[in-house]
Amino acid sequence: MVALAGPSSAAAQTAASAPAEVLPSIVLLLPGQATPFARAAEAVRAGFFAAHAAAGAPMAIESRESDETAAAVVAALDTAAARGARLVVGPLSRDAVDALARGSGPRLPVLALSQPSGAAPLPPQMLAIGLRIEDEARAIVASLLRGPLAPGVTSERLPFAVIIGRGPLERRAAAAFIAAAQELGRPAEALELSLRQERLNDLGKRLAARPWQAILLALDAGEASAVRGRLPPDVPAVATSRVHLLEHSSIGLLRDLDGIAFVDMPWLLEPDHPAVMAYPRPAIPFSAELERLYALGIDAYRIAVAWLGGSQRFDLDGVTGRLRLDPALGGRIERWPSLAVFVDGKPQRRDVLR
Repeated sequence: MVALAGPSSAAAQTAASAPAEVLPSIVLLLPGQATPFARAAEAVRAGFFAAHAAAGAPMAIESRESDETAAAVVAALDTAAARGARLVVGPLSRDAVDALARGSGPRLPVLALSQPSGAAPLPPQMLAIGLRIEDEARAIVASLLRGPLAPGVTSERLPFAVIIGRGPLERRAAAAFIAAAQELGRPAEALELSLRQERLNDLGKRLAARPWQAILLALDAGEASAVRGRLPPDVPAVATSRVHLLEHSSIGLLRDLDGIAFVDMPWLLEPDHPAVMAYPRPAIPFSAELERLYALGIDAYRIAVAWLGGSQRFDLDGVTGRLRLDPALGGRIERWPSLAVFVDGKPQRRDVLR
């Protein structure tokens, strides 16, 4: 009787020595190269892996791409769960995050990289952090009335003046300024911007004709420079990060913004901040917008590690701002940016307005 031959000794040794597949702890799910978000995804991915390298943690991370449609994101989450992942970081686009937030909840924990629309609490397995212009506007108003910027404004119940620019981001910021003021019991008057000389002169007269709590600039850098000379010198003027574009510093535009306060993240305002110094700058120079997304990738990694470690409540000195997670926030990670004022064409970090 002839016995059937088994695997050769060499083959058996090869099989025995083959390394087991390393299953990912984190799946980073970002838009693919064929989507409009490809460059944003590249910046987030670079920041995420820069933070991972700086941490020196023996943690497997798998990067995957998606077209950011609801069906594709759900399929990617199912694949991640089947691969044994413990956490997914992504998606990035608002529509994809909204789709997840509206559903019954993802199969495994998800740290979304955009804040969803609306104010409803997120599913229990979901956290969200983002860089929405609305969050900056709300942080400015809250800080002026009851936070770190309050010492710079009057205690009287005066109205806010909200100067509204022409772009969609500026209009979103203006709506958030007005809503935040009203929620805190303060009136706000909307003033539409026109760059025509006679209209700019009229705007200056309206601003000078009455007292204001503060002037909130829902403007980009060019629009803010156009109105700067019409702003009352004794009233604080505060803008979002839309006025802080790194590329403008080389053409002298920032000198036209002297005296205007604005918020932005430590990554762009505080190079000597301990958290900022811990991470390398991008290998390829980015625009201000992409630098912010690179910084978002860094903080996303830090939040993911803290969440994997079991943290349900934390305060993090992040490169995008002071970050707070609390169950009372309904899954949304609160971000408080830093304050600066333009002086001699350069941003100077401040803790208070005056």
